[in-house]
Amino acid sequence: MRLLRVAAGLVCLTSFIALLADLPPVLLPWILWFLAAAGLAAYLWPGIRTGLFVLVMLGLFVYMGALVTRISGGEIRVAAAEGISVEAGEAIYWGKGKCSTCHSLGDRGSAVRGPNHADVCAKARDLRVAERQAAGATQIQTATDYLVESLAEPEAYIVEGFSAAMPKVYLPPISLSVDEVSAVIVYLQAQGCAPDPVAIELPAAIRNAAAAQAGAESPFSLVLVGDPAAGRALFSDSAGPAGCVQCHTVAGQGGKVGPELTDVAGTQTLAYIFESIMNPSAAIAAGGYEPIQLQLSDGSVLSGLIKAEDDASITVVDKQGAQTVVQKSDLQRERRYPDIPSLMPGNFGELLTVKQVADLIAFLQESAGVLPVE
Repeated sequence: MRLLRVAAGLVCLTSFIALLADLPPVLLPWILWFLAAAGLAAYLWPGIRTGLFVLVMLGLFVYMGALVTRISGGEIRVAAAEGISVEAGEAIYWGKGKCSTCHSLGDRGSAVRGPNHADVCAKARDLRVAERQAAGATQIQTATDYLVESLAEPEAYIVEGFSAAMPKVYLPPISLSVDEVSAVIVYLQAQGCAPDPVAIELPAAIRNAAAAQAGAESPFSLVLVGDPAAGRALFSDSAGPAGCVQCHTVAGQGGKVGPELTDVAGTQTLAYIFESIMNPSAAIAAGGYEPIQLQLSDGSVLSGLIKAEDDASITVVDKQGAQTVVQKSDLQRERRYPDIPSLMPGNFGELLTVKQVADLIAFLQESAGVLPVE
């Protein structure tokens, strides 16, 4: 009898450990081995029934917890990759990834250059997947596919009302790693869908980005390294040859006519910034920066940026920041970008020296925390 008691106790203890460790079952699930052994031990060994009762309650608690996790699909998905989580993605979205430079999320943030990401995954599931498939993108089958494409190839689909100005975040200057890109996608999945790291399949363009950059040709560079202090003075001089402060804001200082430039060097490449200075009409930032020229029925002409528009009227803001609401019934003719150029002067190549252009760019790099390199 004593030997039988010891055997029942050992089976009970062994099956309990196997249950805790979630080992593969042997003939029967470990919970059944454990309950059967505990029942036999309690029958044969009355003196340990209280301890067995506590052990059984603990075993059942562990088993139910594991069962709920398995049913919800969280057993493997949560641990799919270290560092890939909603929390990590949130930190990157509002930090290193610079997403909040152009996007808001619900009431959080104030950027308007890109779409608001409130319920972005639900919108992708209910709207964007069908739209992409209708356009011939057969590879877009799920909301996650759409989110991946949005980061991998941001110009593949442009939401109506916005322009193609989003950088590839896995390339310089942002340079998110594979795990960081995945974390951002998980965070976006959480906006209207269940986070699902396992569903993320990153294309080779993202997975091989670091290696591709290492073997690529020399990136665009300036012939001079600018002076941030000189660039700041040039930017802030409203009567100077650049006069940027009249229309643009950096760190809360400046006009509101043109795009905010505080973090532009942290989200866009050096080549993009250089072209934006030298040829501002090459690409117009979304979010109310599209130029328009209106000829009214009284013969007057109004030029500026479109700040708001509905079926009845257009709100235009001029270079000085003054807003005018024009009723469409008063329009005789209108011209819009790209039929008209940007309000930003296109002759900075003549107005500024090479050194001054380098200084301005160095100032923007300093503002974004990306210091120029010798």
